[in-house]
Amino acid sequence: MPGNSVNVELWNLRVPLDPPIQAPKGLTTETCLLLVFASDDKGHRGIGYSSFRRPADMDQASAIARKLVTEAAPGLAGLLNVERQEEATCESSAASRCAASAVSLAAWDLAGKQAGVPCADLWGRPAGRDKLECYASSLWLDKSPAELIAEAKMHRQNNYRAVKMRVNRSLKDNLERIDAVRQVYAEPGTVALETGSDWTAEIANEFLDACSAKLMWVEDPSPHDQLHRVRDHPFNPIAAGEKSTTARELYELYTRGRLRKLIIDVQYVGGPVRFLEAARALNALGATVGGHRFSHYSMHLLASLPRSLPIEMLDWTNPAFHPLAGPDASGRLPVEGPGFRIQLDQAVIDRHGVKLPL
Repeated sequence: MPGNSVNVELWNLRVPLDPPIQAPKGLTTETCLLLVFASDDKGHRGIGYSSFRRPADMDQASAIARKLVTEAAPGLAGLLNVERQEEATCESSAASRCAASAVSLAAWDLAGKQAGVPCADLWGRPAGRDKLECYASSLWLDKSPAELIAEAKMHRQNNYRAVKMRVNRSLKDNLERIDAVRQVYAEPGTVALETGSDWTAEIANEFLDACSAKLMWVEDPSPHDQLHRVRDHPFNPIAAGEKSTTARELYELYTRGRLRKLIIDVQYVGGPVRFLEAARALNALGATVGGHRFSHYSMHLLASLPRSLPIEMLDWTNPAFHPLAGPDASGRLPVEGPGFRIQLDQAVIDRHGVKLPL
């Protein structure tokens, strides 16, 4: 859709995962993508996406993305305003926020590439935020203790100073799996747990009473409206927020839930502008914010804050992107541009992509 030297393309991809991912919520066999390209007449191309586990959700978001792009004000300025446009013209839903996020990310990527700077600098990166800590997010539930040890050693060799592993509802099994990973990551605060919101407050309290290891955090140990029932622990903090869709929900986790580590998903909140609005307000209150998934984007969002949790390095959600280079010898990741510095795997798009009409 040409207009004021900006052309927008929307693509859908359904990419099989081989092997499938065994997460707390179940087996994931494919990832579905709404991919947005925003290009100018000088050869700059911005790239944004949202990811889904069900094709129907992708289709719904894609229809709204077509509406938002068609009705946007002309040029890059209109695309950069798409999050406010979605608020004004759509009945707010998961689909509309996903659509707005994908378009907004592509617009900001294009803006960074046109200016020749990282997106973090467009958002006012503070001094000293050129490199950020990160963690490898994997160690899935289908791994045996021996396989967990082998995988943890691989991450260690690749300069990751911390990891996040998946856990289930079995206290005995979880303690055994944690002990296996801690054979490699024995330092306090280097292993985080991902429960997939599959626990209850009762399961979380039982686990915290039984776990003697000092963890980086326990993520989403119960549904958000029950987190206030999880007892405070002297050294194992709770982190949550990835399912929150508004700054108000995140604020309630900070106040009622007593959480000081909050993880925001740029797709769930509806784009980078809303991510930064929420994150900066929470930072001012004393919370520390991290990003959920979207490693290429999260690193720039988090670099725009004076402090943050480490970047989640999780690449399976978009096989159409080449993974980020891993951390350097210091365990840190450079935040570089221009834009988000994304490299596409064109073969994946050619094989699995379908261009949508506008």
